[in-house]
Amino acid sequence: LFVLEVFVFSIRQEVLWLILNAVLCCGIVWMSTRLKRLQLAGEDLAKGNLKLQIDTSGMPYDFKQHAENLEAISSGINAAVEERLKSERMKTELITNVSHDIKTPLTSIINYADLISKEKTDNEKIREYDAVLIRQSAKLKRLIEDLIEASKASTGNLEVHISEFDASVFVGQIAGEYEDKLAEHSLKLITDIPDKPVRILADSRMMWRIFDNLMNNISKYSMEGSRVYLSLTRKEGKAVYVFK
Repeated sequence: LFVLEVFVFSIRQEVLWLILNAVLCCGIVWMSTRLKRLQLAGEDLAKGNLKLQIDTSGMPYDFKQHAENLEAISSGINAAVEERLKSERMKTELITNVSHDIKTPLTSIINYADLISKEKTDNEKIREYDAVLIRQSAKLKRLIEDLIEASKASTGNLEVHISEFDASVFVGQIAGEYEDKLAEHSLKLITDIPDKPVRILADSRMMWRIFDNLMNNISKYSMEGSRVYLSLTRKEGKAVYVFK
């Protein structure tokens, strides 16, 4: 274009110069519209449109190739997402089915263990075996329920029931529930809660599972003869529990 313009100026052909620049402007506009189409397609892909279709009509070869590459990226990501979702569904179904299959005989074990406990016998060994059976079957039932809950959580289907309650209630429950367990390891629980109620919005069942897990770890791994601190404070409009 530069050489052509120099040539046009050298022969003093103003009309030819105008025609040349008009053609140049048309070419720039034509090229810009194709580039804009590619830009919008790229923005769509960035926003998560995994079924990208780009109109490549009238595009030069390199632009068309670029559009096809964007469509290939979109298809590849879409296939990977579909495969991942399929895998997650299969995993969830497997966990649910296996858990259901285990729960059926486990329910029978729990029921028969309960019936055995109600039978009159002077044999202490039977009583002892039955107590172990009841305790372990109850533990297995909790583990199965935890497995189902974990499966639901991983797929985003975990139901949470929010309600308002006093946050200090958990501290009192922990002191009562874990008194014997902490005493077994010579651990002393020291609690600190505010004088006034601390109202929070939460799922009390889920909250208790978190607290139960933390206290179990404390009971297992704390050095014997040490102290365990549990405090509740208000901070920036929130209730803060601290375990030490």
